[in-house]
Amino acid sequence: MLPDLSPHLHTKECNMLIEFLQRCHSEKPFGKMLGKCSYWDEAVWQCTKKERIWRRDNNPSYKRRIVELRNLPEKYWTPALHKLKEEGVIIGEGNTNQGCKI
Repeated sequence: MLPDLSPHLHTKECNMLIEFLQRCHSEKPFGKMLGKCSYWDEAVWQCTKKERIWRRDNNPSYKRRIVELRNLPEKYWTPALHKLKEEGVIIGEGNTNQGCKI
C-alpha cells in the first residue's frame, strides 16, 4: 500500500512518478486491476521509500530542522528515475522547485 500521495509531501521526482501512475490508472481503468500499471506503482513505492530513508539519515536529533527536501539526491534515485533521466524527461540536480519542507 502506498503512502499519502499528496504533491506537497513529496519531491519533484516522486511527484512526476505519481503523475505517471495516476495517468496510467485513468487511461487503463481495467488494466490497473490486471497489473498494467504495476511498473509505475513499484516506481512510486521505491521513490517514497528513498525519501523516507533520506529523511531518516538527515534527521538532526537535537537541533532545529533546517534541511529542506526539494529534490531527491541522485544517489537516492530509483532505477525508474535513472531511466527517465536518460530519456531526457528529468534534468539532474541543481534545479529549483517547490517541494516538501521537513
